[in-house]
Amino acid sequence: MALCVEVAGSTLTAVGEYTVDCAGYALMTAQEFASTPTLAALFAMPEPESIRAAFISGLSLPLILWLTSWGFGVVVSYINSRAEPVAIEE
Repeated sequence: MALCVEVAGSTLTAVGEYTVDCAGYALMTAQEFASTPTLAALFAMPEPESIRAAFISGLSLPLILWLTSWGFGVVVSYINSRAEPVAIEE
């Protein structure tokens, strides 16, 4: 468990267990530090499978939506072109 330490002069003084109320610094073991996510882990190179899935999703979803809307537009324009205009006779 991490310890809460404070700077007293030129030394570190252990205050107790690390909690959210700690006003100093967190002193961690090597295992705790290794399990803590860092900024480097955020910008690490992702796995090739996740890159491939993101690329396919980003490319195929707009293409599928565009083709679907184009198909509906063709069907609607075909139906509208076959409808005879109503002539109003006086």
